[in-house]
Amino acid sequence: MPIEIIDCDDGIGNIIESRGMVTDQKLIDSLKRHLTHDKEKFKKYKYILIDHTALTKMNITNETVEFIAELIADTSRVNPDSIVAMIAYVTYGADIDLLNRISRLHELFIYRSCWESRFFRTKPQAVKWIREKVRDKFGIDGLTFG
Repeated sequence: MPIEIIDCDDGIGNIIESRGMVTDQKLIDSLKRHLTHDKEKFKKYKYILIDHTALTKMNITNETVEFIAELIADTSRVNPDSIVAMIAYVTYGADIDLLNRISRLHELFIYRSCWESRFFRTKPQAVKWIREKVRDKFGIDGLTFG
């Protein structure tokens, strides 16, 4: 599956992983199902880790990006306190369009959501930041991301 969504740490965390090629409809369906399906569950999230390190191609239109922006803005108002880290590492010679799309999605998190968000190149950096932020903001230690 190109997009996998995993609840972690007894429901206070969430990991969204994208792999291979992600298209408009796959992205919209996954995010719509996850972000709008169970608002009570979403209110419990203290962190969201979005991992694009296994993504090889992102074939989405500007219209999809705008739709996702609205979805993110609406969802962030349901739980404005979540900490969000996005991870992407694009190697030299990789598809420049992929890099542009990932950068655009990160901009959406920064400018359209209520979430405190940051972009990372490695998962250990993102995990460390989330652990620190969740500890400082919510007093929760020992996150396992599993």
